[in-house]
Amino acid sequence: MCLREVAEKVKGCCKCDLCKVRKNPVPGEGDEGAEVVFVGEAPGKEEDEEGRPFVGRAGRLLRSTISQIGFKKYYITNVVKCRPPGNRTPTEEEVEACKPYLIEELNCIRPKLVVALGRTAAEALLGLKGPLKGVRGKVLVASAGGARVKVLVTYHPAAVLRNPKLKEQFVSDLKKAFNEVYKQRSLFDSG
Repeated sequence: MCLREVAEKVKGCCKCDLCKVRKNPVPGEGDEGAEVVFVGEAPGKEEDEEGRPFVGRAGRLLRSTISQIGFKKYYITNVVKCRPPGNRTPTEEEVEACKPYLIEELNCIRPKLVVALGRTAAEALLGLKGPLKGVRGKVLVASAGGARVKVLVTYHPAAVLRNPKLKEQFVSDLKKAFNEVYKQRSLFDSG
């Protein structure tokens, strides 16, 4: 019920100008009892068309990798719930307008781990500025509406599609996330 209420709020939101140019707001989707939450930047063209997160090329890469690694109960969402024109990076104002919805989603789910996909998600969750280089693959702790949550930072799947050399690290990071959630250190090597 909790996530449905957040989704209804997202669908009725007009806190920023993105509501004027979107086709569909894109709330997160997945299991309310998820052990891990994957957080991206914002919906793209296909997501805007369907009203669902991560259904384009980057989403197919993310979902297939999640499936191959073995995650069963997960939730997928974005920091910003509406598509910025031309798939540009969301502005700070857009992030701030949507951030309460992300915090509500996390408080509904109370996951063991959040995977921040890309810089925008890392900035929104951890307050980090700058490149991912120093934090990628690390598990850090963030505050989400007063609750503490573990966050693993990795590349956004769209970045992996643009630069296939990142795929090995991306997969390694998601395996590390699996190990963190299920505490099975020997199942996957962390390197």
